Amino acid sequence: MLISTLGQTLIGDMILSHRWGFIFIKGRKVAGTSVEIALSTLCGSHDIVTPITPRDEVTRFRAGGQCRNYAWDPTEETPYHATIARFAETGAHFDMPPHTRLRYYNHISLRETQRRHGGDLSGYRVFCVERSPYSKALSLANMGASYAEYLSGGAMRADRQQLIKALDLAIGDGSISLVRNIDLYRGTDGHLAARVLRYTELEGALQRFLAELGAPMPALPHAKKGLMSDTLDPRSLLRPDQIARLNDLFREEFQTFGYPMIDP
Repeated sequence: MLISTLGQTLIGDMILSHRWGFIFIKGRKVAGTSVEIALSTLCGSHDIVTPITPRDEVTRFRAGGQCRNYAWDPTEETPYHATIARFAETGAHFDMPPHTRLRYYNHISLRETQRRHGGDLSGYRVFCVERSPYSKALSLANMGASYAEYLSGGAMRADRQQLIKALDLAIGDGSISLVRNIDLYRGTDGHLAARVLRYTELEGALQRFLAELGAPMPALPHAKKGLMSDTLDPRSLLRPDQIARLNDLFREEFQTFGYPMIDP
């Protein structure tokens, strides 16, 4: 799968929990699917949980969670839930029923969530997960090179040459900007409004955040396990020109989220 098609295949999510008073905005390539699966098991019947990829929907169903209240027409959600449940129980091949009118959609921003909800969300705690832009870039490249294998049940793990080629393509066609998440976390006033949990400290940070709300810590799966790019030295995989380009593209994220830039 070409990385330039990932804008259509990077399925993301948002959770707006009235039960616990939080909004989770999912950035790309930051373990958001794992967090969404875990959080969805805590959600009440009136909470908003957006869909994810069919393979991950099955994992979520088996964990006790599901998407809900995301469509303009609630009757579209029932056959979608039934199809996921049928596959989880039987393992039979399935085609997902289409969604035609999503109220809350893939990688929706905080600003758009507030606009579409229309109610008072001023007391809700907003949070997200972030990681080093180098790690996000490598994870995106890995996904671009091996996502087809993942969708068919295999692993997502490309070799070094595949990574370099996929990253060159992503930088060249501009799709690398898919993992520039910072604008997703801005509210209607344009200011950053989300508490940032670090990917490298995710389980402990999430547990502390939920404890502040009085919510229990759910089991945290590892969905879309790939390169574990945070354990890699970017200098061993990236050329100097690639590092320089990432530094330029993600300068605001490096500065805002406190990740160090590498001198190319």
